[in-house]
Amino acid sequence: MSTGKTGGSGRGGGLGSSSFFLGGMLSVLVQAVVLRESLFARHQAELASGVVLASWIAGSGLGAVIGGRSRHRLLLWRAGVLLMPLLGAAQVLSARTGWLPLPLTVLPLGLLAGMVFIQPFAFGDPGRVYAMEALGAAAGGGLFVLLAPWTLSGGMLAFSILAAALALVSSGRKSAGLVLGGLTLLSLALGVPGGFDRLLANISFEGYESVEVLPSPYGEVAVAERSGQHAVFRGGILESTWPAREWAEAVVAVPLAASMPERVLYIGSSPEECGLLEEWPGVEDLSCVVPDGTLLETAAYPTGTETGDGRRYVDGCAGGFDLVAVSTGQPLTLLANRFYTEEFMETAVAALNDSGMMSLRLPGGANRLHPLEADLARSVQLAAAKHFDWVRVLPMAGVSMLMGRGTEPDLSGEVLASSLDSAGYRGLFVNSGTLPFDLSPMRVSALSELISASPAEMNRDLHPEGFLLAHRLWSERTGGPLENSWIAPAAAGLLLIMAAAAVFTRDFRSAMGVASAGFSGLSVEAISLVAVQASTGYSWVLVGAITGLFMTGAAAGALTSWKFRLPVRHWLLISTLSASACACSLAAYDGSIIDGRVLSIIMLSGTFLCGSASGGAFSSAAAGLAGHGTFRIGLLGLADYGSGAAAALLMPLVLFPLAGAAISLIAAAGWTLAWYGMQFLPRGK
Repeated sequence: MSTGKTGGSGRGGGLGSSSFFLGGMLSVLVQAVVLRESLFARHQAELASGVVLASWIAGSGLGAVIGGRSRHRLLLWRAGVLLMPLLGAAQVLSARTGWLPLPLTVLPLGLLAGMVFIQPFAFGDPGRVYAMEALGAAAGGGLFVLLAPWTLSGGMLAFSILAAALALVSSGRKSAGLVLGGLTLLSLALGVPGGFDRLLANISFEGYESVEVLPSPYGEVAVAERSGQHAVFRGGILESTWPAREWAEAVVAVPLAASMPERVLYIGSSPEECGLLEEWPGVEDLSCVVPDGTLLETAAYPTGTETGDGRRYVDGCAGGFDLVAVSTGQPLTLLANRFYTEEFMETAVAALNDSGMMSLRLPGGANRLHPLEADLARSVQLAAAKHFDWVRVLPMAGVSMLMGRGTEPDLSGEVLASSLDSAGYRGLFVNSGTLPFDLSPMRVSALSELISASPAEMNRDLHPEGFLLAHRLWSERTGGPLENSWIAPAAAGLLLIMAAAAVFTRDFRSAMGVASAGFSGLSVEAISLVAVQASTGYSWVLVGAITGLFMTGAAAGALTSWKFRLPVRHWLLISTLSASACACSLAAYDGSIIDGRVLSIIMLSGTFLCGSASGGAFSSAAAGLAGHGTFRIGLLGLADYGSGAAAALLMPLVLFPLAGAAISLIAAAGWTLAWYGMQFLPRGK
C-alpha cells in the first residue's frame, strides 16, 4: 500500500485530507437527495428508505472491492466525484418517470460512492483517512439540513456539482475543477436548476395545465391547476383540492351539526373547509392550522391561520375546544398516519372540553366498503376507543369518525337535520333534506357492523397498522401490488456476501465484528428515520441530520481508534449498548413514558454512538490489514456494507411492520452482542 501526505491537498499525484473530506461530503449530499426524491416520486413512503439505503450500500461495497483492485486510483476517484452528481440527476429523473426499478437506479450511484471511498486508503493511515471521509459525510448531511427547507432537487444537485468541482481542484486538476465550477455558477445564474425542478414537477403532475413548485421541509409543495380546479400536493401526496364544495360540506357539516360549537380547531389544508367552519353560525373562535407556510401563498385561508405541525399544536394548546376537525387525507405516509394513532388520540382528548368532540375522515366508497377500508377504519376506531368516551362511524365523506367526551349525542339523520335547520345552515349538497337518507339507521348500522367485524389491530405510532393497511389499499386500487417477497432472499444474499468477504480478508473474526457493528449501526439509523417521522413528523428535514450524525460519530470513532488503537471488541460493546438504549427508549415511548421529542433526542444520540462504533471498528480492523494493500480493506468494506444493506432492508421493511421498532433493535443488539462474545475466543476457533 502506497502512502502519501495526508495533511493537505493532493498536488498532481495524490489525494490529501481536503480530497478525503470533499469525497465524503459529496457522497452523502447526493445520497440524501436521492433518498428524499426516490420516496417522493414513487409514493412508497418512509419504509422504502430501506430499499434506497440497501441499494446504495450494496453498490458501495461492490465499488470498494472493484476500486480496491485497480491501480488507477486517482483516475477512478476523479471519475467518481465527477459522475456522482450527474448520475444523481439521471436517477431523480428515472425515479419520477418510473422507467426502471428503484434499486437499479440507485445501485450505480452506490458503486461510484464506493470507488470514491476506497481510493484514499492508498494515500494515508486508514484511521485518519476514514475519519476525514466521515467528517466530510457529516458536513454533507449538515448542508442538506440547511438547504432542505429552501432548495429543491435542482439546487441540491447544483451544490453537489460545486462540491465535485472543489474535489477535482483538491486532487490536482485545478483547471478542470474551475471550469466545472464556473459552468455550474453560470447555470445557477441562468436558472437551470429551477428549470430542472419544473421538469420534475411536470413529469409528476402530467395532465395539469400549470404547476408551481415551492420548497418546504417536506421536499416540495406543488400547486397544480387544471380547468379552474386547483390542487395542492405535499411530498407528492394530495393535500387538498378546490373548488370542491360537495366534499367540503360532507367533511364538516355533520361534525358542526353534532357539536354546535363556539370554539373550533381545524387541522388540514382545504381553504373551503376552513371557510365553512368560519361561516357556521355560533362559531366565535376558529383556529386553523395548515401544515406548511407555503400553502398560505396558494389560497385564501381565514385571517390568523397558523402553520406548522397540527399534532404539536394540539399538544401545546390551552384546550377547551368544542370541536377539533382533522382533515389530513389518507395515512399513506407515517407523517399523515400520526393523526390516526392511539398516541394522537391521547393528546387530542385533552384538548376538548368536557362535552367536546373530534372528527376524522377515512377512505370509503359511497355505496360499499372495501375490506381493507373496513380494516383501516377499525384500526383507528380501536385507537380512539382507548381514550374517548364514545366513538361512532358514519357513512359521510367516505367514512367519517366522530368521537367525544361525556355523553354521546343523538347522531341520527333526523336530529342532525334539525340542528342544521336551527342553525340556519343551507348547504348545497349536505342539508336537512339529505341527512335523513345519508345517515339512515340501516346505512349507519350496516357500516358499523362491517367495521366492528374487522380483525385489524390498533393503530399506533410505532406499530402503524393503519399506515400499512392504507398502502395495501393503495396498491390494490392502483394495480401495483406492494410486493416484498424479494426482500428476505435479497437480505440473505447480502449476508452471504458479507460472510464471504469476511473470509477473504483472512481475519474473519475481526471482519465479522466490523460487519455486526455495521448491521447494528444501520439498524439504528433506519429505525431512527421511521421512528422520528412517526413520532414527530420531521424526518424529511432530518434525513441529512440523521446521516450526518451517524457519520460524525464514525469520524469520532475512527480518530479515537487511530489514536488509541482500541480493538474491535470495545466498539462492539458500545454498539450493543447504544442499540439496546434506543430499543428501551422506543419501548418507553410505546408505554407513554416519554414523548416524541425525548425519543428523537435519544434516537439521534444512539445514531451518533452507533456511528462511532461502526467507524471505530472499521478503522481498527483496517489498520491490521493496511500492510496487505487496499484490496483487503475493500473486502472489509464489502463485509461492512453487505451487513448494513441487509439491515437497511430487514429493519424498516420486515421487522418494523411485523414486530415494531423496539423488537427490531433488540434483534440488532442481540446480533452484535453475539459477535462481541466471539471476539474473546482464541484465534483459530
